[in-house]
Amino acid sequence: MEQADDEIEAVCSFYDGVHVEKSEKERKVLHKIRSLEDAETSASVLLDLRIPEGYPAVPPRVILSNPRGIGETEFKELCRLVDDLIAENEEMPMISAIFQFCSQFLDENQYKNMVCSICLTDLSDSPISVTPCEHSMHSFCYCRYLKECLHTIRVELDDAQPHLKAQVDTSVACPVCREILSEKKDFEAEIWKMIGEAKEKQRILPKKKRRASSTKKDADLAIKRWREKQHYLSPIFAKQKEKGGIIDVEEERKRSQFFIETNVNSESSPSESTEEILVAIDTVNMG
Repeated sequence: MEQADDEIEAVCSFYDGVHVEKSEKERKVLHKIRSLEDAETSASVLLDLRIPEGYPAVPPRVILSNPRGIGETEFKELCRLVDDLIAENEEMPMISAIFQFCSQFLDENQYKNMVCSICLTDLSDSPISVTPCEHSMHSFCYCRYLKECLHTIRVELDDAQPHLKAQVDTSVACPVCREILSEKKDFEAEIWKMIGEAKEKQRILPKKKRRASSTKKDADLAIKRWREKQHYLSPIFAKQKEKGGIIDVEEERKRSQFFIETNVNSESSPSESTEEILVAIDTVNMG
């Protein structure tokens, strides 16, 4: 395994954060590989490289997963090209070549043919932001989402009874994977800080990475995807609602009210007609 160890040492000296596991018959190399250009908001992919005893005569096995910042089509293409690279360089050292190839591919294909995670239109339309969990969206959409989260938290705190205010969740989650992005302490300052950082770190995609497609085509595709998703989720939503897993706010409000029917003689009416008045008393606010 001397040949493999020398190559791994060279890779570790060039790429930060490479994780290496050694055993008698195998070397396992794990690394979240990125484009060498603009690494902070770069696309990434998790590279799992298994180097067997007998390398390079015995080729390594590569597993790519968890793509961020590249579309499904581009990810499949990367997997295919890496397999071709291994086949074409049989019995030759190739660990460094695999790292370099993946990094270069990400540089050339990041955010290509991708849509905003929020509005589902082409990412190339305007500057983008990348969340700490590496989901990409228009910077404008992301900042608007954060402001909406801030508004929602304020409303929930205003509506909550004094002894329940501490139970209101003031954290902000990623709009895609729901990973928590903020701390619960001083949520207003935290959210405004996130908005400021999103604007500061936003980036405009180079023209070479933009997709030549019309706005109408993007919109039609987004609507089609939304309808397909809605069709898929509708029976799941109905089933969860039937089991009580989803709260119907309007139904809960009706359950918390009772009505008193009273008869009031209208003094202003010459016919002395009786008017029925239904008075709704919200039992939630009676305490």
